[in-house]
Amino acid sequence: MNTLSLLVAFLGLVGANADTVLESRQTAAQTAYVDLRVTRGKPEHLASGWIYGIPDNFPNQIPNHWYTDIGFRWGKGGGAQLGAVGQRGWVVGLDDYKGRFASTLANYKTCRAVGADFHLYAHDLWGTDHAGGKGGKWPGDSNDFSDYDKFVKQLMTDVAANMDLAHVTWDIWNEPDIQPYFWVRSAQQWVNMYIRTHKMIRANRALDAMKTSGPAIGFAPGPNNAYWTTWLPQAVSNNTIPDYYTLHLEGGLGDITYDPDYTNTSLGQLLKKYGAPQRQVFVNEYAAAAEMVPSGYAWWISRLERHDTFGMLGNWLGGTRLHDLFGGLLTKKSNPANYAATDYAPAAGYPVYRYYGTNMTGLRVNTTGSADRWLDVYGTIGSDKMRILAGVKVHTGTYAVAVQGLSAAGYASGSTVDVTAYSFDGTSTTAVAPVDPTNRGRTSYKVANNAITVVIHQTASHTGWAYEFDVKKP
Repeated sequence: MNTLSLLVAFLGLVGANADTVLESRQTAAQTAYVDLRVTRGKPEHLASGWIYGIPDNFPNQIPNHWYTDIGFRWGKGGGAQLGAVGQRGWVVGLDDYKGRFASTLANYKTCRAVGADFHLYAHDLWGTDHAGGKGGKWPGDSNDFSDYDKFVKQLMTDVAANMDLAHVTWDIWNEPDIQPYFWVRSAQQWVNMYIRTHKMIRANRALDAMKTSGPAIGFAPGPNNAYWTTWLPQAVSNNTIPDYYTLHLEGGLGDITYDPDYTNTSLGQLLKKYGAPQRQVFVNEYAAAAEMVPSGYAWWISRLERHDTFGMLGNWLGGTRLHDLFGGLLTKKSNPANYAATDYAPAAGYPVYRYYGTNMTGLRVNTTGSADRWLDVYGTIGSDKMRILAGVKVHTGTYAVAVQGLSAAGYASGSTVDVTAYSFDGTSTTAVAPVDPTNRGRTSYKVANNAITVVIHQTASHTGWAYEFDVKKP
């Protein structure tokens, strides 16, 4: 028998102590931390939202429980990619604006029916996808905003007449740096439009309860991002800072500049440099398409919760599927591309958000992600259970979660903690996944120095994890 075979046999014999043996193979860079001694308020499901993904009918064809079971907090719409006559946006004409507003209003009504707030995409209501590219008509061409002003006034009237503005946010424009899709003119022309729009909204006292958001730039904030450095000082000097600073974090898997740990700092540096006030940060598009698997979803939830950052998933679907399927959290048993079908079923990510929205109760606890940035965790301590959601973001390897402060859950040094592991095993946004995670069994750990270490053997990059153990009564 070779050395490897002897090691495997030995690990099989030690059973419940196998994780202790393997712990020495972890490095600090591969360990995340959960501290039960520090709590951070009740769960508010800050990451439970997405852009579009809601059918354009009301009452909605997706039953309400699909929304409420995941603690749905925010949705967003504006009629993007609708191409029929009468649905192409203001840039084509008033009647085409009305078609897109009808889509927007239906999405708003669905959000409010399930207790979620609504954000409206003004650029889609205007109709960037039908503007004709560089040869078309864009707000402020030749310094003429007259037609755009009419659009803003019409939208302000319709929003005020049809929506509860305390639950509405106006996203002033979307991704001006992602050209030629959402803007084809200079950064300064976009800034001029932004300032003009913000001032018009805030001059309308009927909209006092409504929030604004911006700049919704596609690339991450930093000193070398010309859109951020052009917009921010002028927003400060014109007193047009929005209620939410909005970021889009949908970069490459290993790109640190799209990590909230990085952008929380880089945005703070820009705010300080230009004397801008603090605002709630809202990542109103998060996760690249490759990250939309359970390990990626769990990582993003954990990252956003730690920074108290609001979040909405991006949406990489197109056509009618853009207006359906919760941005890929849902699929359909028959054909997910059939908009009229109502046989909804969970896709890979839905069970993660269902566990997050339904199971994780009590109080949030303090966490720290791994130093190598691949693993992150989110934890809650309730009256019955301690629950941890963990994601090694689309990556493999052996990782660890150090659970500290176990005395806060009633465990003394030398006592035993029985931890049940669950895996989220779905692999795609189209295949049907089990609504509940898979029970992977229970492992016993002995408390030492008020802590235990749970090892994650991440052999499949898509797998997400949850861990539970009892909270002992005092």
